[in-house]
Amino acid sequence: MHLAAVMLELKAPLYLSGEDIFIPNCDTKGFYRKKQCRASKGQRRGQCWCVDKKGHPLAGSGGLEGNPHCLPNGSD
Repeated sequence: MHLAAVMLELKAPLYLSGEDIFIPNCDTKGFYRKKQCRASKGQRRGQCWCVDKKGHPLAGSGGLEGNPHCLPNGSD
């Protein structure tokens, strides 16, 4: 099977399910960026939260719609 055909088979169930797909936002070294967000839906911005460089959510930053202020990752 060609790679393109395999990729199409893998994608189909994800798109048909209607569930959100979260793709982490990472830096060039593979660590998580300090702010992570779900995808936007139409005119509505996705939910954002702050994480440490390993992707663990920081207390008090989850569930914010808009733009949470996240401290630099160097402080964790």
